[in-house]
Amino acid sequence: MKQIITAIGNPNLNEILKRENNLKIMSDDIQYKEGILEFLELNKNIDFIILSELIPGNLEIKELIQKIKLINNNIQIILFLENKNEELENYLYAKGINFIFYNNQIEINQIIEILKTDQKSSNNELKQEIDELKKLVLEKNKKNNLIFSKIKNNFLNKFIFKTKNLNIKNNSELICVSGTSGAGKSIFTVNLAKALENNKILIIDFDVLNNSLHTILGVKKYSSKIKNKIKKNNLLKEIQIEDLIIKINSKIDLIAGINLLFDSKYKISSVKIKNILAKLKEKYEVIIIDTSSECFFDYTREIMKLCNLNIFITEANLIEIKKAKSLLNIYVNEWEINQKNFNILFNKYNNNSINFSILKHIFSGFNILGKLSNDSKYDLIINKNLKNNLDKKMQKEYSQIYQNLYKKV
Repeated sequence: MKQIITAIGNPNLNEILKRENNLKIMSDDIQYKEGILEFLELNKNIDFIILSELIPGNLEIKELIQKIKLINNNIQIILFLENKNEELENYLYAKGINFIFYNNQIEINQIIEILKTDQKSSNNELKQEIDELKKLVLEKNKKNNLIFSKIKNNFLNKFIFKTKNLNIKNNSELICVSGTSGAGKSIFTVNLAKALENNKILIIDFDVLNNSLHTILGVKKYSSKIKNKIKKNNLLKEIQIEDLIIKINSKIDLIAGINLLFDSKYKISSVKIKNILAKLKEKYEVIIIDTSSECFFDYTREIMKLCNLNIFITEANLIEIKKAKSLLNIYVNEWEINQKNFNILFNKYNNNSINFSILKHIFSGFNILGKLSNDSKYDLIINKNLKNNLDKKMQKEYSQIYQNLYKKV
């Protein structure tokens, strides 16, 4: 049963919600912002709070949300704002507030539908779909007298490619790396760059909320030159794209502070992105862009459309697959990016992952790029900032990934 509190200055909603099965209203409508925090300190198992920006209190809405999340990070919030505020809305999305409405924008029955949505049921539906697909695959293999067993060896290891033989077709290749949170986008980006070191490579960390590429590569995010510019003049307009380039080795460069070229991390001009990439393409053979897993940034859509190669990374378990399908649904149906442009890569693959044949059925319609094994050396790369080449096994995997990607262009 969902445990719910309201703080919207309208006790009538509480009375309506009390009539619904599986919804338990835990208090009267809370009348002031600080009262929400007082209640949550004593009742930390609340599932939902329905909140209005307009209720009295000394806290700004950003501060209130932050304090609520500190008490109970899992609580889901349905928030009503008074006026359209894109920057505030983007901040709230970044904090995991997915239900944001403005006055008179939603009916009570829609609120009830949100409250009754059961995450576990959704996961069960996906599991049922996978089980059905598994039966189909098993039946097909049985008819053809084939043995359906776990694939012990990564199919990428069937091929041996030396990175020096990789040839870039055009003067410059734009590769966008996206995917679910925690799937390993950043470590994949670094390793892909290392696998292609015989080309002139630029990596751009466009995950403005959770930059990590500079940490993995063992360098500072901003050079002393940039820090001095900011300290002396505080004029970000004086910073040019060339100032942000950090040399990793003779073949790989990194840009980790791309946010300094824009007014704010939430207002990044798509036109400026296009101009920046056009300028960088004159200097580099391959540009790999690591993007945010959040789907509310318009600039991520612009990057995906500009890149001729898109790699979407996810793990092969039920929860991550559900996240992946939700993200891809937004990219394809809302952002109107052709699903054939996405190359799906299953990272951290192990013996307990969903069978690869089943994964291909689940993501039918997308180009399946392959799978990368769950290698313990990834942690070593992150923790020790290794700058040497990949070992032979990793090199084979990443070389084959690039070959598979290039087969379609």
